[in-house]
Amino acid sequence: MENQKITLKKHTAPGWKYYPYAAANLLRKGHCAPTVMQTILDISSTEKEWLVKLSAGMPGGIGNTGFECGAVTSPLVLLGTQFGLRQVDRGLPVIFDKGHALCQNFLACHHTLQCREIRGNDHFPRHCIPPVLRSPGLFMDALDGNKQDPISAARREAYIRLYSYLSENNFHCAQAVLTHLGYNPEDNQELLDAVSAFMGGTLFMGRTCSAFTAGVMAIGLRIGEIENSPLRVIRLLAIMTVGGYAFDEKINKFNRSMNWGYKLSKWFVKEFGSTQCQEITRCDFSDPKGVSNYIEGGCITRCKQIAEKVAAKVQTMISTQEISKLKSEGRLS
Repeated sequence: MENQKITLKKHTAPGWKYYPYAAANLLRKGHCAPTVMQTILDISSTEKEWLVKLSAGMPGGIGNTGFECGAVTSPLVLLGTQFGLRQVDRGLPVIFDKGHALCQNFLACHHTLQCREIRGNDHFPRHCIPPVLRSPGLFMDALDGNKQDPISAARREAYIRLYSYLSENNFHCAQAVLTHLGYNPEDNQELLDAVSAFMGGTLFMGRTCSAFTAGVMAIGLRIGEIENSPLRVIRLLAIMTVGGYAFDEKINKFNRSMNWGYKLSKWFVKEFGSTQCQEITRCDFSDPKGVSNYIEGGCITRCKQIAEKVAAKVQTMISTQEISKLKSEGRLS
């Protein structure tokens, strides 16, 4: 990927104006995160296929685990491409205010950020459609900065202390995984910017471990394929409707990344007990006491180890996949 800043055009149209774009992409992609990613790129007249691949494993709540909805994570990635960590306001990178504004607006619409709570128990994912349609508009609102002070003063103070500590120790959860995988800043700054929001369980909210999230993204980036067939998507939805298994790799091209992300989640839970940051660290980053516990308890050492182990596991998975592909193509005996 070329190493240059992505500039997304701002739009002032009401959010519903983006619905036709999102609906058309949903019929070509079939899954939430890539649909939202492609839609925002389209309305911004930006061609970045690697970002769609980056989102390939995020449907179903980051590796199909049921946590953060893909209609949240894709816009957070795109906000990262715009602001990175270099733009700072009142002690925190601007991505924190933009990202929290996006999440709060999403919560106002859907009452949760979690895929499993949005989707419910229906075979056909009808409850997933409104978030996908609304997400581009919520992204544009966050990009324009219409929401003031999305982070309370007390929470901001805790976040500033934690961010300063992590910066002093040269550690960023998601970026650490990617650099261990060989994505150095000199050649891959736009990729590292893209994952800016994923630290401390997504913007210090203690949600899905950001090292795990980066691992899922790396899988999509390296082995992901992009679905563009309405006929295949219709088949996917038909299988879902009757309660069949819709995640075979032959049914939708994004399924491979989702399935491999899910495999990574199973390994991760076995290794660390949970995919959720707050459960792993036992620290609430919105509370100054929780931040103190993290710093004084030396939790960063374990977080660095987790990032290294995730990168190593992802590299092993990718290497296995690449060898298998070469054998299937008859290029390796």
